[in-house]
Amino acid sequence: MKPVSGRKGVVPSKAFERFFSELDPLVQNVRIKPVPWSNLPSPHMTPEKMFQLAKDVDEKLRDPEFIGAVVIHGTDVLVESAYMADLVVATSKPIIFTGSMRYYSEAGYDGIRNLLNGIKACLLPMPPENSVVLLMTDRLFGAREVIKINALNMDAFEAPESGPVAYVAGDTILLTRGGKGCDRSKRPLIPTERIEPRVALISCYTGMDGNLIEHLHRQGFAGLVIEGFGAGNVPPGIVPAVEKLIEDGIPVVLTTQCTEGGVWPIYAYPGGGADLVKKGVILGGRLSGAKARIQVMVALGAGMNPDEIKKMFEMTF
Repeated sequence: MKPVSGRKGVVPSKAFERFFSELDPLVQNVRIKPVPWSNLPSPHMTPEKMFQLAKDVDEKLRDPEFIGAVVIHGTDVLVESAYMADLVVATSKPIIFTGSMRYYSEAGYDGIRNLLNGIKACLLPMPPENSVVLLMTDRLFGAREVIKINALNMDAFEAPESGPVAYVAGDTILLTRGGKGCDRSKRPLIPTERIEPRVALISCYTGMDGNLIEHLHRQGFAGLVIEGFGAGNVPPGIVPAVEKLIEDGIPVVLTTQCTEGGVWPIYAYPGGGADLVKKGVILGGRLSGAKARIQVMVALGAGMNPDEIKKMFEMTF
């Protein structure tokens, strides 16, 4: 990003090549192939573009000449793009998503350092469950676990309850878990050539009724993710509309507005998590609403039915 003369604010620049002229003196014994893919602000990304980006990176990495990829991306929806790749890329080579919280000419610009560390991370034997990671502020996070917790601060990303998978120590990147001897399974892969974009995400509010869900149903949405309260509880007024979706074979996934803890079937009152599971609602585990939506889009694109989607979420709970 760069300032615009005579206007307040910053916009995408065309300084892609300048990145690498600054990077050249810092990188040794590694050959870099820059691939301009787009010049979009982060909020202009769509799930379809995220899917295409993941597929294009996967295609590049089929070439045995390349050992990994660093994706430079705006930070607003960086987490979602990384998670899309985590679900659909077939390669086990490292894919490092990174960006910057400062714009190019701003004091304390962090982009070059993040890019350099991303290249170093490609040289690591990344754990198989964490071959797609997000790197910011000298830490690498698993794509499934990471969230953006601050809109402005440099230290904007965290992985609540799990922490980073690696961190930068001087000129070295150290793994904090995984690697040799790790018994965790490889990240799940959902083979598909398309996604289903008609998946909605709604966040509950007190006193909410079913009108919004009924409207989405009439509009032909193929899936719904609900961000509930606490451990996964919703206002009772939306329950009949949710039941109608499930009756019509539309998957409904429940997540929480809380950043830690995830959803659990504890409460059996109308709208409680246990009550919703009994009615056929799928629990989203510790995934955020945005990531659960991405996962439902990919699953529906792969032709999965609600029962198969439920099993998929349970496997990674």
